[in-house]
Amino acid sequence: MALAALAALASLGSAGCLTTRYVIQAGMGQAELWGESRAIDDVLEDARTDERTRVLLREVGEVRRFAEARGLATKGNYRSYVALDRPAVVWFLAASRPLSFEPKLWHFPIVGSFPYTGWFDEREALKMAALLRDHGYETFLRPVRAYSTGGWFRDPVLSSMFSSRDDALRDLVNVLLHELTHANILVSDQSTFNESIASFVGDTMTEEYLGARFGADSEELRVYREELAASRVRGARLAAAYAELAALYASDAGDDDKRARKQRILSQLDAELKLPYRPNNAAMLGFKTYNAGLDEFAALFATCGRDWPRFFAAIDTLAPGAFPKPQAEDIGPVIDALAARGCPAAPRS
Repeated sequence: MALAALAALASLGSAGCLTTRYVIQAGMGQAELWGESRAIDDVLEDARTDERTRVLLREVGEVRRFAEARGLATKGNYRSYVALDRPAVVWFLAASRPLSFEPKLWHFPIVGSFPYTGWFDEREALKMAALLRDHGYETFLRPVRAYSTGGWFRDPVLSSMFSSRDDALRDLVNVLLHELTHANILVSDQSTFNESIASFVGDTMTEEYLGARFGADSEELRVYREELAASRVRGARLAAAYAELAALYASDAGDDDKRARKQRILSQLDAELKLPYRPNNAAMLGFKTYNAGLDEFAALFATCGRDWPRFFAAIDTLAPGAFPKPQAEDIGPVIDALAARGCPAAPRS
């Protein structure tokens, strides 16, 4: 999750009720992380550190070296650690109109617009969600284990990055590579592109990492591939429901008919996938933001000979006007255009 806005706003004094409210909680939350952070080496030397935390923190250095070798600069990130007293570092809040995929956009100085915000204080997030619902929006609020300041600050490893599952190491590798992508690639006013390329790089590079770290025939790699395949099937079903809803909203049907058909589509989706949240437009937009253009990114990666430095160099050639509009949802044509031009022979400098 990219929260460059959070980092920028924490250092700004901006006008506006929402902006001021957001600045205050962002500044306090970021300051808390700085105050609680400790060098990973110090944590590893501390006799009070439990073995599970030691194992996971030792892996961080391996992931950083792996990323650097493939052209993903670590930029001083993930050299420190923060033990949080909560399972999430921030709460992701998105909102949408109920009969269209029209997200609520938050506009900030310097860093542009975002279709979501991240709140350190869950109570403040709940208040904002209630306010948005009072203004006719559907809302989606979920806990987030990690975020990136997009290169504004050096991000620490957070205890919330350590999932409670037995395979927490695989989860940690994925989240580190996802967030490191944000530290390297962040296009202003293009959240779907930013989150989706981070999803692609995180998922694909994690598979490579596990193969290199544990072996091509390892249990770690086998289980990860099974989970990734299941996630792709789940994603395809969500994408189909999103497309069905988008067609419904664009139709000439009356609003009452649209509401009834929307409810049937979402109820069927929920019954099939047993979603951990109640699906609505805001939740569907959240899915879309993180999962657009994955096939096109894969095709571009193949065009680049599955060479990460060349892939990143191709991404760096994106022109400011490559996207048809701010916060473009259909990013496939943009990526296809990069593949059609071919990949640079030399990696980015």
